[in-house]
Amino acid sequence: MGGSSGFAGAVAAHVLTILADRAGAESWLRGPYGPQFAPIAIYSAIFYASLGAAAGRRPLTALLGFLGPLLGIAATMTALTRYAGWGMPRGLPSTPQWQLAVASIYTVSIWSTTMLIGAASSQTARWRGALAAVLGSWTAYGLLTAFLWALPSYSAARWNPLSLLPSPINLMDGMLSGAGLCLALSLDSKIRSHA
Repeated sequence: MGGSSGFAGAVAAHVLTILADRAGAESWLRGPYGPQFAPIAIYSAIFYASLGAAAGRRPLTALLGFLGPLLGIAATMTALTRYAGWGMPRGLPSTPQWQLAVASIYTVSIWSTTMLIGAASSQTARWRGALAAVLGSWTAYGLLTAFLWALPSYSAARWNPLSLLPSPINLMDGMLSGAGLCLALSLDSKIRSHA
């Protein structure tokens, strides 16, 4: 269930993000400073909604998965791109401050969302669910990294990022992320029931 939901979420996230981008999403919510952020917020929100739906099997976890990245990335970046203290008007190269801000916001939003999905989906203690979700996601990332290291030609395959067809790497990432998160939550529940 988790792998297929992650795969489907990656497809839906990619297609809807491309369509939003074609509709001008680059400038949605964005102030005069800093990089674009709406496409990554849209992609992450749709993808993590699919993971939340698979993990919790109820609307609340899907909603948490959707709102976590959307609010964490879009709301924060909406405010920051209106703050001139760091400069970087549109069209100029990214400054180190912006690179750090974007990396920090994205990292905190994604891992907070992962932990929220795990806590809300857990059949054991909430902290155990959050930890299981993180461990499952790390495992999925490790497997994807190992696969790409062993078969570098897979990541070198030609792909048009503006195509409606998702990248093979994104599809594999979606499948592994969904499977890893859901499997870790299931194992946590089984371990707890046998303890």
